[in-house]
Amino acid sequence: MKEKVLYIYLLVLILAGCTYAPLPKQNGNTGTEKNFTNERIQDGEKTFLLIGVDSRGEKKSRSDAIMLARYFPEQGKLKLASIMRDSYVKIPGVHPQYNKINAAYYYGGKELLKKTIHDSFGIKVDHVAVIDFQGFVKMVDLLAPDGVVVDVDQTIIDDMSIQASTGKNVLHGEEILKYVRFRHDDESDFGRVDRQQDVLLQLKNGFINQISSFEGVVALPGIIEQGLSYLDTDIGLKTILEMGPKAVIHAPETVETLRIPVEGSFKDAEYPEIGAVLEMDETKNKRALQKFFSK
Repeated sequence: MKEKVLYIYLLVLILAGCTYAPLPKQNGNTGTEKNFTNERIQDGEKTFLLIGVDSRGEKKSRSDAIMLARYFPEQGKLKLASIMRDSYVKIPGVHPQYNKINAAYYYGGKELLKKTIHDSFGIKVDHVAVIDFQGFVKMVDLLAPDGVVVDVDQTIIDDMSIQASTGKNVLHGEEILKYVRFRHDDESDFGRVDRQQDVLLQLKNGFINQISSFEGVVALPGIIEQGLSYLDTDIGLKTILEMGPKAVIHAPETVETLRIPVEGSFKDAEYPEIGAVLEMDETKNKRALQKFFSK
C-alpha cells in the first residue's frame, strides 16, 4: 500500500504567541465555531498536538504525521517533536493492546491519541489541530504563496511523479504534499519525518514574512479565518486573533527538533496482526521526550 503522510500548519500564529496571550480552554469548540469561553487566561507554556491524517475526506483514517510542539517565550525557542507513526505503544481500551501509535487515531480519534501519548510518554496535550490531504494542500498555498524551497532527487521525482528537476526547486501545495509523503528510499519514514519538519519550518517563515508588513497585518484576520477552515481544532478564531500581533513580535528565534524513538532506543519487529513496527525502549524514549520539553 502506498504510504501517505502530511502534517501542518497555522502553527506559527498559535505557538509564537501562546505564552504572551495563553489560550483558554474551549470545551471542544472547533476553529469555525463562534461560541467562545470567557475563562480567565492563565500563564504557562502550552503543548500542541499536530496531526496529519491519511484522508481526503473519509470518516476514518490513521494519523500518519504526529507532532508535538511547545514554545518557550523567555528563551524565544520553539520545540517540535515528531513521533514515528510505526512506534509500538500500548493503546488504552483496544485490541490488541499494543499497536502502532497511528492506530490510536483510527480507533478513537484525537482524544484516544492524546491519552496514548500521555500514558506512553507522560506528556499532557493542551490543544490539538488535525489536517487532512486537502487541507494540507490549501494550507501550504495560503501560508507560502510563493512556494517552498526543497531539494529533490530523481528517486523522489520518479516515485511520486513530482513536476520538478533534480536539486533545489520551488514547489507548491500538491507537489509539496507528494514531497512530504515520500518514504521509498533507504531512510524510509525517518527521512520522511525530517522532510515534514523542514517544510513546517518553511511554512512558519513564509507566514511570518506575509504578516510582517502593514498590509500583512491588515490581512491577518482573513488569513487566520481561512486557515482555520482547513483544520479541525479546539482553538477558536477569537483567541488567535487576539494574539495575532504578538506572534509577529515574538516569533521564535530558534527551533529545536526531536524524533521519537530516539537513536539507539528501538529495534525493527513484526507482529502478525499489525505488521512491521518500531519496538521502543519505553523508559528511554519517555525520558528523552520529557527532557526535550523541559526548559
